[in-house]
Amino acid sequence: MISYIIGDVRAINEEDFIIENNNMGYQIKTSLSTLALIELNNEYKIYTSLQVREDDMSLYGFYSKEELEMFLLLTSVSSIGPKNGITILSSLGVEEIKLAIANNDIDALTKAKGVGKKTASRIILELMDKVKLMPMADKTKPVSSLTQNEDMDVAKDALLNLGYAQNDISNVLLELKDSNLSLEELIKESLKRLI
Repeated sequence: MISYIIGDVRAINEEDFIIENNNMGYQIKTSLSTLALIELNNEYKIYTSLQVREDDMSLYGFYSKEELEMFLLLTSVSSIGPKNGITILSSLGVEEIKLAIANNDIDALTKAKGVGKKTASRIILELMDKVKLMPMADKTKPVSSLTQNEDMDVAKDALLNLGYAQNDISNVLLELKDSNLSLEELIKESLKRLI
């Protein structure tokens, strides 16, 4: 229904942001990856999907078309709703999800919060044929999560976009440097310490 919105970002929150277009502010739920890439008062083209449920109508949006496509694929899997799709995309990147599915790597998918072996198996089973048709960075490359440094950089960008001071963020991330937390856990733990 709404393929994309071009507008200025007016607010950035922990799980969503507001984009203004033609004097209307749209609340868009999104992943940590997209939140790390957007900045206040800058203009972006956000690729969107309107999700309608019995008791809820929400707009989900992403910085890249590829992330939107993966979100739509994930939410097409039985038992995975929009919130689960966002959680998976926040824990693993698009390429990492594609590689995990193509390589039948259940363990890689279970790194995402709320994804057990049963759900991971279902994702692979239902999406394997579709993912094989998608362009991929390198099908033979073993699946690995972001390095600790990359996680720290993404977390730092996300926290800066939420309006926290750079010094405070650096101090908190330094404390969590060797914690082996996932990107999502790293941001959540940082937020607890920054409040």
